[in-house]
Amino acid sequence: MKAAIIGAGMAGLTVASILRAAGYEATVFDKSKGTGGRLSSRSYGSGWIDHGAPYFSANLPYLTDFLSENLPAGKLQHWQGLISGQLRSDEQLQAVGVPRNSAITRGLLGDQPFQPSTRIARIEPGAEGWQLYNDGDSLLGHWPLVIVAVPAPQALMLLKDQQRFAEQIRGVRMEPAWVAAISAGERRYRLPEVAVFQHPVIRRIVDNSAKPQRGNDNVYLVQAQKDWSQQHLEDPPEQVGQQLLHSFRALAGHSDDDRLLFVHRWRYAFTEKPLGHPFLWDKQLKLGVCGDWCLGRRVEDAWQSGADLAVRILAQLDREI
Repeated sequence: MKAAIIGAGMAGLTVASILRAAGYEATVFDKSKGTGGRLSSRSYGSGWIDHGAPYFSANLPYLTDFLSENLPAGKLQHWQGLISGQLRSDEQLQAVGVPRNSAITRGLLGDQPFQPSTRIARIEPGAEGWQLYNDGDSLLGHWPLVIVAVPAPQALMLLKDQQRFAEQIRGVRMEPAWVAAISAGERRYRLPEVAVFQHPVIRRIVDNSAKPQRGNDNVYLVQAQKDWSQQHLEDPPEQVGQQLLHSFRALAGHSDDDRLLFVHRWRYAFTEKPLGHPFLWDKQLKLGVCGDWCLGRRVEDAWQSGADLAVRILAQLDREI
């Protein structure tokens, strides 16, 4: 059976990987240029900067085994940096992708059909299955099975006509986060690998260069506080970046070598109120929904949601094939 998977993050590519192993033909779509979702990375010089989740704990039963079995050797590595401040209970350090975090999702994708830079604007039922349209209103094709694996507000836009799904998704709340990548030039600050602050602007600073094989020196990923990000959500990125650079200097120690590399707005960065179920699924419609927001805010939650949905699909649809 053919399947369309909207979203190339951990949840969507977990579903794709499991379905492929069972003989399904999945095509993956994403509005970004590559895979990653919350595990996104960006090239910088000859290396990489993780501007999504900087690490994850990988401590769910079967998650490590799943990644070990489905990723090329060496793409997942243990990482336990020094920490200052208080991490949330659901954001413990344990693992990173190598040489970038998006290598995990890229490895799960493998050679499956992938259409990047493709924003799915609407899906409609048709005689030959689900019809997918891009934001230019071009029909991309028909698929009997569709999985939506994007943040809850984006899923709601696609599924607003599916009343049972829409009612449940409306109860999910997500929060934003601005992040900035900053180069300290030749200077290395006396910061631990992960520093968490009680600060009005900055919540966390991660030493990106301390992670294995990043290929750069003295590059830091700065994450803004939730409330500050919300207050400045629609501000120009250049203005946000300069404010984060100023606050970084105040916390780390001023240096004229500090340079803002880029700033990124995660409009739906974390889950504030989850769905409370691992996934949504309708056997008759052959339509499923998954994502970290179904269960929580972690990379592990995204994997669990995608894995549970894939298992349900195989249990119900394989009997019909």
